Amino acid sequence: MRSPRETSGRLATAILSAVLVFGLAPAQQRKLPPDYEKKRAAIAGFEAGVIPLFVLGDLNEDGRVDEQDLKLLRAYAAQKSAAGISCLAAADLDENRVIDEKDAAILEQILKQGEVAAPALSSRAGMGCDYKNFFIAARPGAPTGGTVPIHFLDPRFNTQNSSVSVVAGPATVSKQGDEFLVFVTGRGSAAPNTTVTVAITLPGPRKYFYTFLVFPQPGVR
Repeated sequence: MRSPRETSGRLATAILSAVLVFGLAPAQQRKLPPDYEKKRAAIAGFEAGVIPLFVLGDLNEDGRVDEQDLKLLRAYAAQKSAAGISCLAAADLDENRVIDEKDAAILEQILKQGEVAAPALSSRAGMGCDYKNFFIAARPGAPTGGTVPIHFLDPRFNTQNSSVSVVAGPATVSKQGDEFLVFVTGRGSAAPNTTVTVAITLPGPRKYFYTFLVFPQPGVR
């Protein structure tokens, strides 16, 4: 009989498999992302539902959200050309699972202030992503009273040299060994579209924002 941790690890691996394979865009389905097996193994022991995050707007996954990403996004919106794009999911700025001129307009507006200093992280990878910057994993949401664990996938980052803090929403953060736990506070059902945003600061310094959905507890109306 498998232990709960073994079961959770198998579920996490299955979820990553779905994200990396079935979530690939049609043009990417003929190949697996680089280091696929290594990445799958990296989250095998995590809690069920934990998946890798990607930088929203960083289409070429060079660690920056800049004019080069806007150029790639415009080309895809106009001609459906995926040349130079390794994370198509990062192009879906409004997260409606459609990449079009609206997404290009959003990124253009964002970049009017210059290169993005603190990009947003996302877990909605239905359109495929190679995860070249494979550095953080988390759950995409939690019910009230639940937790969203945040794990570091890059050995350069840990709970000693990095931090997680709540920016908005009903939550608190604690440090648990080699991970951070975001606890969703409150009781009963969550209001529609309730979200929590946390700031994740890494050495460098590098700062990211991660927003996830708070959903009602099972059976609570």
